[in-house]
Amino acid sequence: MKRGIILMICLMLPSLALSVEFAGGTGEPNDPYQIATAEQLIGIGTDPDLLDKSFILVADIDLDPNLPGGQVFEDALIAPDQLDGVGGHGGSPFSGVFDGQGYSIAHVHIVGKYGYDAGLFGTLSGLVMNLNLVDVVVSGSPAGAIAGLNHQGMILRCSVAGQVSGIDQVGGLVGALWDASIVDCVVQVQVTGEDRIGGMVGGGPGGNLIGCQANAQVSGDMYIGGLVGQHEGLIIECAAAGEVIGSDNVGGLVGISSRTSILRSAADCKVTAEHTAGGFVGRAVSGFGSFFTDCYARGSVVGSIIGGLAGEARHNDFVNCYAACELLPVQMEGEEVLVGGLFADAWVAAWAPMTVACFWDAELSGVNESVGSHPLELQLGMGLTTAQMQSREVFENAGWDFDTVWMICEGEYPRLQWEAHECDDNASQQN
Repeated sequence: MKRGIILMICLMLPSLALSVEFAGGTGEPNDPYQIATAEQLIGIGTDPDLLDKSFILVADIDLDPNLPGGQVFEDALIAPDQLDGVGGHGGSPFSGVFDGQGYSIAHVHIVGKYGYDAGLFGTLSGLVMNLNLVDVVVSGSPAGAIAGLNHQGMILRCSVAGQVSGIDQVGGLVGALWDASIVDCVVQVQVTGEDRIGGMVGGGPGGNLIGCQANAQVSGDMYIGGLVGQHEGLIIECAAAGEVIGSDNVGGLVGISSRTSILRSAADCKVTAEHTAGGFVGRAVSGFGSFFTDCYARGSVVGSIIGGLAGEARHNDFVNCYAACELLPVQMEGEEVLVGGLFADAWVAAWAPMTVACFWDAELSGVNESVGSHPLELQLGMGLTTAQMQSREVFENAGWDFDTVWMICEGEYPRLQWEAHECDDNASQQN
């Protein structure tokens, strides 16, 4: 009798081990499972034993709920969060490799529950790369089109187009970033929520963003950014464009940064707030050793405490940065209006940001003081005319690097070389 039971278990093992029939492969790194259908994609999330395996897409997949067999998902398709609460995350993450090979997954539609990570991947600690998500609609808190939570994982060369919404920690690509990396990714999204809302990343303990770009319409209440709502870590060669709307701590690139360093990055956004806002960062709080180097902000900033680079800045180093923003103050009841060409509010006593070779367009902004809160006590950077702001000689004399970092066309503001901007036919690059 015992031998019969053992035999039955042995016969069942192959079917248990392969609960999903893939298009090919063994799931090993050198022979990944091949994903060709929606059923195979969804099947990854039905078997916890598959979460550390390797996968490749071999065809475009459409998850349109209106197609036969389509559905609106109530949770992440792969590695769903199993612990209620925005501050807590449970269950096994996806720790394997998912290579989209340049294929697309269209019409991911998730209506997640509050407190559970919502996204194609609920929690991610592995590698997702070369994947395009098209026409996504994702809601939840935290929520991101690719991952609700990226914890010690990497997302590489991926793109997202669509809409993401929620309450807390909501981003176009990732809801919460935790000791993780996002590299060479692009989003074109609408993102809405309340706290920690960003075009690419909502919030979280932070991580690294390198070579990323967001073209986004972002709206919320607190800590709202064109690229990231709340961030700690590194941001290198990233950019945000579009419109960013919130109540307080609103920035073109980052809503609020703490212990963050940003290099060779840009924001070109229409930033609108009721209170504190900046063309680049809404609020750059104290972080010893934090620096912003070779960065710029363009566009417009509306609010009661506004600056071309930052609404509030303390104990950060700004080196070779500029702001060319319209600054449009609004009066809020019971609140002092502060407007600065670079910073609206900068702490004077030992907390003031250090600036080296930084400038703002005083003619465009209509503001002659670099700091709104202490215009006579603290003058950081230099205000220039628009013509001076478009002169290579002015910046070169200040020590800016036009060999490897910056470029400038006739009649334009400086740009970063990695942006691959070409001068108009009638305007050559200034020598």
